[in-house]
Amino acid sequence: MIKLDFNTLAKEVKGELVQSRFGTTVFEGVSIDSRTIAERQLFVAVKGEKDDGHKYINDVLKRTGAGLLIQRDYPDLPSIKDTVPIVIVENTHESMMQLARSYRRRLSACFIAITGSNGKTTTKEFIYAMIASKEKLTYRSSGNLNNLFGFPLAIFAMPQNSKYGVFELGISVPGEMTRLAEMAVPDLALITNVGPTHLETLGTIEGVAEAKLELVDMLAEDKPVILNNDFPVLMKAASRRKRDFITYGIETNADFTARAVGISDDGFPIIEIDGSRITIKLFGEHQAYNLLAGYAVCKVLGLNIKASELDNIEYRFAPYRGEIENINGLTLIADCYNANPASMESGLESLRRYLEHPAMQGRTNIVVVGDMLELGERSEEYHREIGILLARLHFDMVVAVGPHSESMRQAAVENGYDAKRIKHFSGTEEAGAYLVDNVMRGDIIYLKASRGIGLEKIITLLKGTAFRQN
Repeated sequence: MIKLDFNTLAKEVKGELVQSRFGTTVFEGVSIDSRTIAERQLFVAVKGEKDDGHKYINDVLKRTGAGLLIQRDYPDLPSIKDTVPIVIVENTHESMMQLARSYRRRLSACFIAITGSNGKTTTKEFIYAMIASKEKLTYRSSGNLNNLFGFPLAIFAMPQNSKYGVFELGISVPGEMTRLAEMAVPDLALITNVGPTHLETLGTIEGVAEAKLELVDMLAEDKPVILNNDFPVLMKAASRRKRDFITYGIETNADFTARAVGISDDGFPIIEIDGSRITIKLFGEHQAYNLLAGYAVCKVLGLNIKASELDNIEYRFAPYRGEIENINGLTLIADCYNANPASMESGLESLRRYLEHPAMQGRTNIVVVGDMLELGERSEEYHREIGILLARLHFDMVVAVGPHSESMRQAAVENGYDAKRIKHFSGTEEAGAYLVDNVMRGDIIYLKASRGIGLEKIITLLKGTAFRQN
């Protein structure tokens, strides 16, 4: 964890320490959230798109934080300048990123950076668990601290004695990846895939690929880059870079490959790598890519890991990313952390294969699909394509949630899906109430949508009521 005195902080961010008598005071850790600031942490009052941390400085002063990094134009500075150490700068967000760059330079750990349209967080957890099985001094970024506001916090929290650090990088606009890479300075980069995400700002899938590859453009030529060979748009964009790549894939020839074997009786995908079978304790065959990516990273790093060990490693995954849970006989598949057309298609097709397993026969299946956000001018087209897919896959019941999902419902009905078996609701409250009244013990329910739709509220409702039985 970052630990500095305020004299050094002022120098590193090119700021001004308001009271020199506080110069030797030391802070440990950084926060931008006044609600969770811990003892001895530095509070950075960041001006974001929706809020301004300067509004909460008085709340911070009531806690036990070590001091403040604030902007020079803060009007109430005279009233607080003698209370705690304060460093003033022109732009606190820029200064926070500069501090992250400085702290990164002092760390000797091997930095692994992961980006891609889908699977970043799950792949991060696979990589972390595999490396940690060989080296205990391994760190990974918490949750989804992956953008220009969260990523600096992920770096600040990294212990100074770490040998490996595993981070995910998420972007929504061109140029953002370059700024993240300047902070991360990765020793190895991995791109999981590219797909139609953040099209409102990145324009096209090709634009997504170019934005992700900014990470590669920032790396020295001797730093390894691992790419998913099964995504032609990514590989075509990468081919324009004059450097070597290491590849992994399932459908194409690659440096590291896996083979899908089937589905376990519990509904989990089984894959084979280097002659060893591994059961992935998450929903969906697409998880094979995430595990294979982790294995490739470990091999490229030179870690002594064997495919036969992968089944015995303890993996801990973030919620709503493919959990399969039994609630009083109801099988609930929570795959609703995020969604875009590619991940939605993959999830629904995986569900159809899952339902064909003998252990699932005779059970009613219910698909809850919600809006896919940030798709730009082609949003309606993408939602209609998912509706056509729903009709083709012929699930027992579909519940569509959100304004864009009405296009899914219309397209499904127009393509032969029984209108009586697909319901549309504007929000999660109405959808949840309908499901509580209609889901029965023994049913299988799958949930998929962008996080902004909040399908996790339905999960909480189903767990809380354990669904009503007539």
